[in-house]
Amino acid sequence: MDIPTQLAGLDFGRSRLLGILDTIEKSGQDVRKVLAWRPGPGRAHIGWQAMHCAASMDRALNTGFKGGKSQDEAIVAAFGGGSVPSDQNVPELSEIRSKLESCYAAFRAYVAGLTPDELTRKLASGRTLAESIILYTWHEAHHQGQIHLTWNLYKGSHGIS
Repeated sequence: MDIPTQLAGLDFGRSRLLGILDTIEKSGQDVRKVLAWRPGPGRAHIGWQAMHCAASMDRALNTGFKGGKSQDEAIVAAFGGGSVPSDQNVPELSEIRSKLESCYAAFRAYVAGLTPDELTRKLASGRTLAESIILYTWHEAHHQGQIHLTWNLYKGSHGIS
């Protein structure tokens, strides 16, 4: 897979994630309440799902691809894989947007700067760099779908059409 195709996939997935956040923001609902709502006991709220996308890109880029340390260890600890969504840790929409933007900008810039040969480099995970970029494109789409579903469940449980 070539770099322009990788970037197009990343950009498309990101546009869908930002689009559902825009929809929630423009819905007329209490955004903080929507971001904190859980579809069931112990299930992740929308705020966690969105921040998980940022935390995952930070960790993937800085530890998985570059072999270093995450840029924001606190966000990775709170929202990375293996973290537990907390009712006490529901980020504001502005914080979500800021983290999504900063983590995505760094991830995208890294991918844009790669050469075709670098895409074949094997990572510690056993995947090539190209496969890992595809995985993170899919990962974000997966969580965007969870946000979309949770938003629909929220609307249904609150009598919103």
